[in-house]
Amino acid sequence: MRWLATAWLVSSLFCFPFALKADPFAQVLAPFSSEYAVDYSGFNAVRSVALEVDGNEYSLRTVLTLKGVARLSGYGPVYEESRFRIVDGVIQPLLYTINEKKPNPKRDIRIEFDWDQQISRGFAKGEDQQFALQPGIQDPLTFELMARLRLALGEDTFSLAVHEGHRVREYTFIPKGEEYVNVASRAEEVNKYLVDRNSSRELYYWFDSDYLFLPLKISQVHGQKTKGTVSLLSSTLLN
Repeated sequence: MRWLATAWLVSSLFCFPFALKADPFAQVLAPFSSEYAVDYSGFNAVRSVALEVDGNEYSLRTVLTLKGVARLSGYGPVYEESRFRIVDGVIQPLLYTINEKKPNPKRDIRIEFDWDQQISRGFAKGEDQQFALQPGIQDPLTFELMARLRLALGEDTFSLAVHEGHRVREYTFIPKGEEYVNVASRAEEVNKYLVDRNSSRELYYWFDSDYLFLPLKISQVHGQKTKGTVSLLSSTLLN
């Protein structure tokens, strides 16, 4: 279920596309709230997402709640949050956390980004963690917003270093051509991207430039089998 923390944002049916304005930061980083349907290996969940602005800082929060028989697993709800700021046109994470209401050392993650000292301090995989920070590094939530900003600025293939708590991995966005994606019985032509994380589990995004590069679909594939998908149910971004 770990990938669900980083997966999100698709499109809406009854809204018209709008043009990208001159300032992509004001558009992509506009406050919003969204809700998504998640299907992971037959387990169903709902994931809510909200971006808020407080002065010069942003707060991105998500809640993942299992539905139906999946609730019997005892997993969740899962609360995830990233606080960040914008520095020289780049998202700069300040604090990232993911946890359930009850402590779970095997799954809980906390990352404090100390940009003055150029190190991160935190907890992941049941242990205290510390890493040297590199310019442009993202957390498991902000990487997607940063990718959307890069796309909005006209970039196509690019890489982002992502701090996952117990390690830092490079996420490379590789275009795979255009495909049609069905969203609530409506077909949208979008750009498909492989997010190469040097993992056996392939992560795919379908970005739609008509909706400020929001993903219309996100999927994880392992051994040519789709393990999970994320689909938008509603979003204030598209009202």
